[in-house]
Amino acid sequence: MDFIKEIPAIKWKDGNFQKVKEHTVGDENIYFFIDNLMPRKFSTYPTHLDDFAVGYCLGEGLIKTADDIESIDIEDNRVIIKTKFNHIPEEDFETDSILQERKGDGQHVCACRLLEYQGVMSDSAGGWRSELKNIQVNDSDLTIDASQIIKDMERLTDKAEVWQATGSVHVAQLVYKGEYITREDVSRHVAVDKVIGAAAKKGYDLSQCYVGYSGRMPADMLIKVVRVGIPILISNAAPAGSGYEIADKANITMVGFVRGNRFNLYTAPERVNLNQ
Repeated sequence: MDFIKEIPAIKWKDGNFQKVKEHTVGDENIYFFIDNLMPRKFSTYPTHLDDFAVGYCLGEGLIKTADDIESIDIEDNRVIIKTKFNHIPEEDFETDSILQERKGDGQHVCACRLLEYQGVMSDSAGGWRSELKNIQVNDSDLTIDASQIIKDMERLTDKAEVWQATGSVHVAQLVYKGEYITREDVSRHVAVDKVIGAAAKKGYDLSQCYVGYSGRMPADMLIKVVRVGIPILISNAAPAGSGYEIADKANITMVGFVRGNRFNLYTAPERVNLNQ
């Protein structure tokens, strides 16, 4: 596998120890240059960077569809992204209702405000995520069987090849009409960005997709799925209070602690067939 490193370690067990070789991932700093905006730095497992670029721009509200990206050029640790909107730092992005009113006037507006460095928050993995200014309620009619949630989490573990080799990454998968996209990264956010980007490139209807991943569910993760319109988020870990509040307001079905043959269902329970 790409970017797997071997490192020395001392393994201790029951009072005995020995020198061993362990595997880890070679994470790197990646810089996004999106139109004329300030560069953005991420610590990432540097694979599927084109998927990451698309998913990140969607999750930040910088584009509406994958077709809004004109080009993605990858030069070593630099990812240069050109969109048809030619964003500049001074732009003031507005709401969808205003977008409808101003269609055709030649001026780009968007569903969120532009990332401003005084108005962003860290995703805890070396990147920046903008805050959500408006919460749009998700009215997707997608449903999933309870038993499928368990099967999908088992599949997530089985397909986590880099995690199995190193334990150093998170894994995410997106499911759409029985088709799966799986990606791994040192950042749970980037892993999810990658599956969203890959799905958008394939033209999947994100309102009929759901995402499962490893890691907690705080506000900055829920913001991403709210923006792109994904109705169900599943994790083997816990929700944060901030994540719960956004999921509840946006009618996102949030499922946590999927372990063995159990899970907790926190919000929008109507999308889960509990008897199936």
